[in-house]
Amino acid sequence: MKIAKSDIGFLIKLILIWAFANLTLNMFGLWFTKLLNPVEFSYLDSIKYEFVKPLLIQLLLFSVSTTIAYLLLKNKKLALYVFVALQFVAFHVIFFMNVKIHHGMHFATTFNNHGLQYLSFCGQYLVDILYLYFPINGNFENGLFVPDNIATFYIHWILLNIIYYAGLTWLSIRLLKYFSEDKKENVEVEVVAENQE
Repeated sequence: MKIAKSDIGFLIKLILIWAFANLTLNMFGLWFTKLLNPVEFSYLDSIKYEFVKPLLIQLLLFSVSTTIAYLLLKNKKLALYVFVALQFVAFHVIFFMNVKIHHGMHFATTFNNHGLQYLSFCGQYLVDILYLYFPINGNFENGLFVPDNIATFYIHWILLNIIYYAGLTWLSIRLLKYFSEDKKENVEVEVVAENQE
């Protein structure tokens, strides 16, 4: 398989824009949460573990899945959204593996569960603003993670994060096109100016 330099350049720029946009949106999420409710705002216990590590994991997942898909799939537009599709599948597999049907349907697991840790690392602080208005209550003692309302949990932890990733990827592609068009126009203007001299 031959990889063109233009493909490598495109992927590197897309990954960098995606990383910057994700970082920015997460910082806005923290800032808005503090702004909207400074009394209830809880500072991060560990910036490395609660902010940097999740962003790096998300970036690694996006980079690897997008690069492989872009190089293997003929439909390049579809390849750019493979990460979103993989997250959709992974989130739902984790969700349904931990849904229990005993005295009603509910989500139940432990904080040590690898699936729950994956969901936590793929969470977004921008989405977490909703916790101010629609908190998730439940049994979170003795290592258990059992939200009271499965629908609220699904919306917060699964649905909105998938929508976030779809929007983030779309925004990154648009920003890359915007900056590429500006650069292209600037080069064309410089060439026209040189030809006129």
